Amino acid sequence: MVAGRTGNHVLRELARADRTVFDQLVTDLEAHPLQRGAVLGTPHHIAEWLYFIESGTVSLVASTRSGNSVEVALIGREGVASVSDALGHRPLPYGLLVQLPGVAYRVPKAIVREHIFSCTPLHELLMDYSQRLMHELAQSALCNRFHTSVQRLARWLLLTAERADTNRFEITHESVAKMVGVPRSAVSEFASVLRDKGIIDYRRGVITIRNQERLRKFACECFDAVSQSNGNGIEIPKSENAPARKRNGRIKP
Repeated sequence: MVAGRTGNHVLRELARADRTVFDQLVTDLEAHPLQRGAVLGTPHHIAEWLYFIESGTVSLVASTRSGNSVEVALIGREGVASVSDALGHRPLPYGLLVQLPGVAYRVPKAIVREHIFSCTPLHELLMDYSQRLMHELAQSALCNRFHTSVQRLARWLLLTAERADTNRFEITHESVAKMVGVPRSAVSEFASVLRDKGIIDYRRGVITIRNQERLRKFACECFDAVSQSNGNGIEIPKSENAPARKRNGRIKP
């Protein structure tokens, strides 16, 4: 992997801040296809892998005992799935579900933890992303409580397009309804209105956003709040720490 070619923002920032650790980490990264509907993590269980998202999206999903679920955060190429498992030992009550297919670079959690001890920039990058993810969780709670179904649907479409870096994605109305926490009929009705206005198009499970600016007029302020908190990364000084310790049994890419 060449640093300038990766789409993952955390890896790009790490390459800029500490090229030695980046090069070491690359040897342990394994390309992993993200298939729609695949489960990368289950609630109350610590994952063994971290996933640096290169393309596609992964939903952080909260579920009730009765089986209802809603998306509380969305992870794209700006972030890392299961990042909390590298920073602590307490499992979160959320699942990780692939929403849009793509590719991730996965690495064993133990290897990332070892690098964290010797690489301050990597620790800072993961902590920063974890903080932004917490902000999105809080914003989702506010959004689900105070904003309408139409506003939440528009926010979700815009955020998905931003995280996946595409205005065209394959997803069913039923999947969107489950993630946003609204009836499927509401998704179909809103999609029909937007299609008639020329803002989106949808057919055979494919949604295409044709006019983002007009779609933003339907969204609540939560899109701007979450989008602004998930930039391309923070400014991290180059590391002056020693390289990570050598390890046996590395996974080859």
